Amino acid sequence: MITITVKDNQVKELLATMPKTASRAVELALDKTAQLIKSDVRLEMIRVFDSPTRYTLNSVRITPTKNHNMVASVWYEHPERMSDHYLTPQIEGGARKLKGFEHALGNEEYIPGRGAVMNVYGNVSVGQIKQIMSVLGKAETSAGFAANMTTRSAKRNTKDRDYVWLPNGSRNGALPPGIYRRVATAGSVAGRYSTISDRTTHKKPGFGAWQTGSSRAVVRAQGLLPILIKGDTGHAVTPLLDFYGVAQRTYDAKFLLLFNARLNELLSK
Repeated sequence: MITITVKDNQVKELLATMPKTASRAVELALDKTAQLIKSDVRLEMIRVFDSPTRYTLNSVRITPTKNHNMVASVWYEHPERMSDHYLTPQIEGGARKLKGFEHALGNEEYIPGRGAVMNVYGNVSVGQIKQIMSVLGKAETSAGFAANMTTRSAKRNTKDRDYVWLPNGSRNGALPPGIYRRVATAGSVAGRYSTISDRTTHKKPGFGAWQTGSSRAVVRAQGLLPILIKGDTGHAVTPLLDFYGVAQRTYDAKFLLLFNARLNELLSK
């Protein structure tokens, strides 16, 4: 967090000689400087990050001056379930902050696997994350209802949502710990049945044994496609965002000019 306070001796002298007018000018100048810092930090984020999301860009928050404290601050709004913002390592270094779904999966770091659905920002899509957590029964309860998949909703499901979680990997050690989706390795069978025999006898297996998409059928899953693999990087993040440097440069370039302008406006009234 960058906290903007008055350090200029000229301003301090004016505060002593005309406390009411000068303090008001300081407050106006500090709040405007904070707005400029926020804008400059957003521009720096666009420059150093690869396609930052709108959510990330809009997470910069200003705490303006209050009750004549002559202090303004600029920082990021903390996402829910996180003690600090996930960009903090990109500013101060350190380990990457775990995401919400990673906390639900044993407080472990996960990286995208071959079957992950990526969005334009290079992250696993929110839709797939929600789908995985729902199937695994780890979705949160909110707005008065649970988003976890039930037996009844599973039977109605017609999408590829058969996910499995191997927190310790496969028993034979061939698969690392992670989230996988069951996929068919044999030829597809038309219809809503997992085998030719089931189709002939009109026997429908339960959820997980078959899935039917809008244009294709999937036979009983025989293989596992990696979606999220447990990452044991433990590496420190090299900071990319010079948050404090940008803020300091903006303050040095703008605050005194803004203060003098606001002071002259107040004295001319």
